[in-house]
Amino acid sequence: MAEANLRHVLLIDDEEGIRKVMSIALRDAGYVVWTAESGEQGLEIFERERPALVLTDIKMPGMDGIGVLRRIKEMETDSEVIIITGHGEMELAISALQLEASDFITKPIHDEALFISLKRAEEKISLKRQLRDYMENLELKVQEATAEIQRISDFQANLIDNSLDGIVAGDEGRKVVIFNDSAQRLTGFREEEVVGRITLEDLYEKEIIDNWLGRLKQEEDHPGDESNTHLDTTIRSRTGERIPIRLTHTILRQKGQKVGCVTFFQDLREIRRLEKRLVQSERLAAIGQTSATIAHAIKNIVGGLKGGMFVVNKGFELSNQDYLQNGWDMVQRNVGKISSLAMDLLTYAKERKPEYRLAEANEVAAEVVELLRTRAEEFKVNLTLEATEGLEPVSMDVSGIHQCLVNLINNAIDACWPELCGHEQGQVTVRTRRHPDWAVCFEVEDNGCGIDENIKERIFTNFFSTKGADGTGLGLMNVQKITREHQGSMEIDSEPGRGSVFRLLLPSGPNREGKDPSELEGRENENPESSSVGA
Repeated sequence: MAEANLRHVLLIDDEEGIRKVMSIALRDAGYVVWTAESGEQGLEIFERERPALVLTDIKMPGMDGIGVLRRIKEMETDSEVIIITGHGEMELAISALQLEASDFITKPIHDEALFISLKRAEEKISLKRQLRDYMENLELKVQEATAEIQRISDFQANLIDNSLDGIVAGDEGRKVVIFNDSAQRLTGFREEEVVGRITLEDLYEKEIIDNWLGRLKQEEDHPGDESNTHLDTTIRSRTGERIPIRLTHTILRQKGQKVGCVTFFQDLREIRRLEKRLVQSERLAAIGQTSATIAHAIKNIVGGLKGGMFVVNKGFELSNQDYLQNGWDMVQRNVGKISSLAMDLLTYAKERKPEYRLAEANEVAAEVVELLRTRAEEFKVNLTLEATEGLEPVSMDVSGIHQCLVNLINNAIDACWPELCGHEQGQVTVRTRRHPDWAVCFEVEDNGCGIDENIKERIFTNFFSTKGADGTGLGLMNVQKITREHQGSMEIDSEPGRGSVFRLLLPSGPNREGKDPSELEGRENENPESSSVGA
């Protein structure tokens, strides 16, 4: 939303003489002025021009000034409204202030009073815009505000009167000496109930005060340290409720002696509510995406089962052994898909730590290659193993690494199937070898279709797959999960039309501190794009 020019004014009054006289004074002072003779006409102009300042008579035929004020405050704008009243309309003026009018001026209107009110409204708009900027990058703005505390103190009265932040200051004994309007609105305490009567310990959690005292002691022991900080905590309300706030506090000194402290805080209740809604929305979105993906995969498998059953029934009907065999093969393949899907779901959903034991990398790779050799032959793909002799045993979760290799090799077989890529002979090579930075490297290379750069960036996106209806993306999501559980890393080299190489890199074993791998930034962050094609 574009910010309104502070020199743009809308004047609404049903008396033509007042409109003419005030328009001349405002234009002479450098303002751009629009005029309206009724509240309805004024709102039409406001919605079209969006001036920063609105001057409106409080009593007018049709929509009065209070109605105009209400409508403007309902809009997403930082414009300020100044009410023009006559003698005897003080109650209406007070009502307007309660509806967040900026100010009111009385008839007959004197230029000095008019321009003072406009100046106050401009300052209020400026303060609101500054505070909005502060909220966009709160930590940075708090540091800037703290660094400039001495300069801000020269304008303390204006800041306290207009600040939308709660401001509470304490003297040397931490008794409250300043309790601004925002603090009163937030907590429900009146200024006279707080100032000089309670201490900061009565408002904030005890650990906050302990933190201040600790910083004071640290500052005494190490002169020159910063005496301010900010954190999320709570403040006590009049009813005893603990209200969540974002707090900044600083110790005030004069000639090296502590003279008090000041705190600034923002109400976090709305932010917390929005954060909770965001988490719920993300959770529902994840559930929806998962359900849709799994339902689609199951639908395809069910379609395959129905096709197999049809062929089997046809075989019985025609007493055709070939039909029976082909149909039964279709059923078996789709039952295998269901089993694989269920196992992938269980693996991805279950939180577990690797069950480490020393194992020979060559033996693990050889077992997987032998397991998948028949499938490779069915796809007319030559599957070979190139094992490096003399590799040291590595501590790993054998079943987890076994599952990773199964997924990687199956993907490679699918990628270089001759009928898909046009090769006369698909080739998948599995290697075990040493690596300068890791304990062992499992490498799976194929001469298949390769991977485009834009696809490489999406490889580990949830449920992303290059296999269309035949893939769910769960297989390679599990490869990523298991690799991270081992504190390992994935690397990929690929060229469209030439094939791909995937490397699974493992460290020598679990980290010494036994930390959760998800908390580690180590080697896996060195290869942010490392991944593999979705299963």
